[in-house]
Amino acid sequence: MEGKTPPLLEVSALEKQFPGVLALHNVQLTLERGEVLAVVGENGAGKSTLMKILAGVHLPDFGEIRLDGQPIQILSVREAQSHGIVLIHQELNLASNLDIAANIFLGNEIHKSGFINHDKMHVEAAKFLKRVGLDFPTDTKVSDLTIGHQQLIEIAKALSYDAEVIIMDEPTSALGEAEADQLFEAVKTLKARGKGVIYVSHRLS
Repeated sequence: MEGKTPPLLEVSALEKQFPGVLALHNVQLTLERGEVLAVVGENGAGKSTLMKILAGVHLPDFGEIRLDGQPIQILSVREAQSHGIVLIHQELNLASNLDIAANIFLGNEIHKSGFINHDKMHVEAAKFLKRVGLDFPTDTKVSDLTIGHQQLIEIAKALSYDAEVIIMDEPTSALGEAEADQLFEAVKTLKARGKGVIYVSHRLS
C-alpha cells in the first residue's frame, strides 16, 4: 500500500551454516516500532544464531536485513550499534569492579577536551536509569547489584547507544519473580517509546 511506513526491522531469506550444521534456513522476521516480538523455541533451534547475526557477532551466508525499509549490512557489533541494534546477552557483559555510570558508557565514554567527562556521564547515566525504573546512585558498584538490576543496567546501556532495536536473549533465565516483573515494566516503557524489542526465550510461560 502506497505511503505505508516500512517495518523498523525486516529479515528475509536469512541462511547460516556452520561446519556440519545448518543453523538457519530461509528465516523471515518483521519487527514494527513499539512492538515486542517473542522468538520462542527449544535449545538448538537457532534463536541465538539469528540474534547474533542481527547484532553483528556472526555474518549471514545469505539473506537481507532492512532497517526502516533500507537494506543494511552488519559486519560488526560496532556497526550494529551504529544502526541502533543492540543485543543484551544472556551472560551479562558488565564490568563488576566499575560503577553504574562507567558501565553504561563503557566503550562509549563522554569526553571533554580530550579527557573522560565523569561528571557528565553520571548526569546522563541517571537519566537512563530512570528510563528503566531504577533509582540507584550512579556511583554504585555493579557488583553490589542483584542479577535482575544488572539486567536493567544492560538495558540502560543499550539506550545510551540510542538503540531502536533491543534484543534480549533469555532475559529472565536467572531472575526471581519480582526482578522479572521489573524487567517486564522496563520492556513496556521501551514499547511505549516506540522501540522495537525482540525477546528470546525457550520458556513458553
